[in-house]
Amino acid sequence: MSHTHHWASGSHNGGSVKAGKKGTIHVSAKAMNITWADDARFWKWIPLSKNELPKAFSKDDTSFDAAAELIQVNWLEARGSLDSAVHKPRLGGSGRYEIVYHLRFKVDAFGWSNAPVTFELITPDGHRQQKSVMLEPYRRRSNEWQEIHGGELKMTGKVEFAMFQVESHGWKGGMIFGGVSLRPK
Repeated sequence: MSHTHHWASGSHNGGSVKAGKKGTIHVSAKAMNITWADDARFWKWIPLSKNELPKAFSKDDTSFDAAAELIQVNWLEARGSLDSAVHKPRLGGSGRYEIVYHLRFKVDAFGWSNAPVTFELITPDGHRQQKSVMLEPYRRRSNEWQEIHGGELKMTGKVEFAMFQVESHGWKGGMIFGGVSLRPK
């Protein structure tokens, strides 16, 4: 599996990155590099109408037309990257950003109770931050978008971010991944 991730790598399937209000940057699920996303046994792309979008997207009038629905995998991995030279965020204040993942769980979601998901951030200077999050409490609040914080960084070049769960070989499914927002702190 290739690990040369640049933000445009997902754009062949219509992914996009959009600037929202107040300097927020929104990244669609299709602009992320999702392992096995093109295999219909594991993932499917579902259309999102305007009123089904995560709050952060609709508040910024950012409309992405699809989310990734996880049917089942035992290797969960979604990676993305942004280059501030390309996106030239409106760096107000401290220039610090928080990264937020937009996830929603279906009523019949399974496999999340004993497999923490790692949220990783690789800053432009190569520093790697990781945090583990149990998604089971989020799964219990099914059918509403959840915002899961994946870390903080200063946007000074190319930043990479990822959500993965590759340690446990248990199957998990029933999650909908809407995309990612980077918000000025």
